[in-house]
Amino acid sequence: MNEEMMDEELKELFRGLEEQGWDPQLCDTPVPLFDNPVKCGNPTEIGDVVGEEVMMPRKWTTLNSTFMATVEGQSMKDADILEGDKVKVETAHTYHDGDILLLSIDGAYTLKAYCVDEEGTPWLVPQNPTFRAFPLHERQNVVVHGVVKEVIKLTPRISYRSCIKIINDVKMDMMKEREITPDRVTTAIRRIADEIEVARYWYAVYRVLVDKGVVMLNDFDTFCTMVKDAVPDHEHLPTSDEMQRLAVDSFAKPVSRWKPSDAPVKGKRFKDYLKLAQRMTELLDE
Repeated sequence: MNEEMMDEELKELFRGLEEQGWDPQLCDTPVPLFDNPVKCGNPTEIGDVVGEEVMMPRKWTTLNSTFMATVEGQSMKDADILEGDKVKVETAHTYHDGDILLLSIDGAYTLKAYCVDEEGTPWLVPQNPTFRAFPLHERQNVVVHGVVKEVIKLTPRISYRSCIKIINDVKMDMMKEREITPDRVTTAIRRIADEIEVARYWYAVYRVLVDKGVVMLNDFDTFCTMVKDAVPDHEHLPTSDEMQRLAVDSFAKPVSRWKPSDAPVKGKRFKDYLKLAQRMTELLDE
């Protein structure tokens, strides 16, 4: 009863997948997997010991003998056959230019592309420029064991170090893209100056420039000089003493950490400072 229920559930699952455009297959056919790896480099001995059986869908097998082998080496990497992959091989009595063959040469096995040149000489052709193609000669004992019909990939995984390097490179590029030039700062100060109605409000601008790394923390003199150079005729220019008196409580922290309950100003005045800080950030990020 349980097996019948499982069969019905499986059929229902397959029907659902098929309705979504998938082609589900049941792995119900054992295929031998040879224990020794097949060299993609120089020919090597594979042996005849079957290490285990791999279950595959019946649809993926043919009347020809089918078996699996594990790839070793990098000579077929440009055909996307990499070390650790498994290849499904079918025995074949005929093969064509471009077929990837599993064959033995004087008893040693290898995996290569097959091609006959204009003179009728058969060649084995690696798919990696660091390896050389080589012709097959009559004096060699060559046995073709099958044609590669499918490559089963290992689960791909990229090293953490490689990922972090790429991420850091992108971060550096992003920092360069966001680099705040002196001209950009001057323009932003000039544009926000009309919104500064009290000299102390310049503190919001100062804090944003500190957060952006434009001005050093507590370097009020440099900030005041920047403002005076940008808008020398402004009615409410900042002073170092005023700026320093505001650098307390949450105002001594980045703008993102300002709190109305822990600030040197309260109510509407706190909102005014916060609004100016947000506006300055927008101007610098434009």
